[in-house]
Amino acid sequence: MKYLNALRNQWVAARGWMFCTLLLTGLLIYVLQSYVQLSANMPTRLVPYNLHVVDGPVEVGASAGYTDASYLTEIAMADAQLHSSWTPRNVRSQYARFQNRMTPALYAKVGNDLQARIPDLEKSERTQALFIEGTQVLDGTVRVYGRLRAWHGTEQIEDEPIAYRVRYSFSGGVPYVAGFSLEDE
Repeated sequence: MKYLNALRNQWVAARGWMFCTLLLTGLLIYVLQSYVQLSANMPTRLVPYNLHVVDGPVEVGASAGYTDASYLTEIAMADAQLHSSWTPRNVRSQYARFQNRMTPALYAKVGNDLQARIPDLEKSERTQALFIEGTQVLDGTVRVYGRLRAWHGTEQIEDEPIAYRVRYSFSGGVPYVAGFSLEDE
């Protein structure tokens, strides 16, 4: 009888370890999924390229002595890509990231229109990509130009030159899109 009780105790102890392992594995999967989702939805803060060598307070803006045109140009190229390069699968996340970069005033003006376009674009077979050919900085506004190509399924339906003007407003040292417009040819 002692032998059977010893086997039973070992079985219960093993089940306890199996349960704890299963519970900790489930908790680990949940935490990893939460971190991945959090990192995908977290806003990006852009820091000046020479922040590590500056002593004292840092001013970031279009008029700051060390904010050069290439800094705004790189940001404008990324913002133009968020607006103009998408597929039906990722149009929601691309537009959400673009809206996250807008000032509250611009979001109030065009944010609902972008949101209203998303369901139609997700249902379509249209895919488009912006191929940037160059940029120019003009008084705090960046002009991004290139070719916008669009496909319906596998057939290319558009290939036309396009230019955007992107204007920035700095808030707390972070540049936000204050104006985004299609330039008339």
